Amino acid sequence: MIAPRTRRLMAAAWDGLWGHRLRASLAAGGLLVGVAAVVVMVAVGQGTRNQVLARITALGTNLISIHSAKRAFTGLRSRTTGEVSSLEPADAEAISRLEGARAASALEMRLMRMSGPEGTTDALVIAAQPNIFLLEDHGLAEGRYFTEREERSGRRVAVVGPALREHLAGDGSLVGRTIEVKKQPFLVVGELLPKGVDASGNDLDERLYLPLKTAQSRLLSGRRYVGLLLVRGEDESVMEPLAQDITTLLRQRHNLRTGQPDDFKLHTQLETIQAREESNRVFSATITGVAAVSLLVAGVGIMAVLLISVKERTTEIGLRRALGARRRDILWQFLAEAIILGLAGSGGGALLGLAAALAIRIFGSLDFALPVSPALGAGFLGLAISMVFGLAPARRAAALTPVDALRD
Repeated sequence: MIAPRTRRLMAAAWDGLWGHRLRASLAAGGLLVGVAAVVVMVAVGQGTRNQVLARITALGTNLISIHSAKRAFTGLRSRTTGEVSSLEPADAEAISRLEGARAASALEMRLMRMSGPEGTTDALVIAAQPNIFLLEDHGLAEGRYFTEREERSGRRVAVVGPALREHLAGDGSLVGRTIEVKKQPFLVVGELLPKGVDASGNDLDERLYLPLKTAQSRLLSGRRYVGLLLVRGEDESVMEPLAQDITTLLRQRHNLRTGQPDDFKLHTQLETIQAREESNRVFSATITGVAAVSLLVAGVGIMAVLLISVKERTTEIGLRRALGARRRDILWQFLAEAIILGLAGSGGGALLGLAAALAIRIFGSLDFALPVSPALGAGFLGLAISMVFGLAPARRAAALTPVDALRD
């Protein structure tokens, strides 16, 4: 049960705010918006983090990518700079024989112009060895993958993504039909199942897969080297020793002496996840800073409202002091007004933020748990800020003497 003295105190505080309800509503509204913004930002940040990590882990945490280090060289005559690569398909074949390696593929990626029965478009061409479909965990919607024999013999066959098929053939099938890539004919032998977008937002369904040797001879001017190797380990536990073995093997194959830098860069999915986690920590720190500023601004608003209220109610304060009210009573009355504003703003903001987060989860594409704990934390923080900023006006009101208050 609430003590009679407390009920009278809260009633007096409520009457004081109700007399200037528009001003009080604006002050509480600032706190409401600040708390709601914190809750929504936490929810969106959590949902974005979950989405990105889901896309990364969908490729598997046992994937290693090896890029060319792209060492610059200078032409002796023209003095222009270019980039060289020392990675080649034989490197992938050697890596696939290492202990712990499940599969490996060399690949080259280029944006190329292509045309089909119903349209023409620019799309990403991935020239790779047949293991690429195992490495990227592709499923077939129709037809088949190209084979190792077709890759070695340079057959002009292709496997198409579903989004690219729509550009080239509309709603019809492309399997068994011919498309042109840079005016070179290719027979489509398969169509992949949809995979959506990756962690960087790239459409995985708008791609064309070609045999590596075919693309090198027909589309890449006989290019021998490749820009990327992909390796899938047996499981996550072998990734560290496998990465070390790959580094040792490639240094031997590329005849790098002790002290020479690697001419390749090796990345694992675990490193990508760690980098994303670091980005999320920075994002969370930014959210915290923005939340602190918004709540502090709301606290300043509450303090301004209460200072104005003290100025306007100086005569009331003097009468109450003259009739026997103690300094403590005046202090608690104005502090109670700050608490009411804090409860209204913080509670309303937490509920509004949770409602907005629920709407985002239902109608948006982000998946996250409702941030109940952050909402409670933001609510209590908002209440504490309102009490802290309300303390100065309350102490000013309590410091007034009856004589000075009635004279003013």
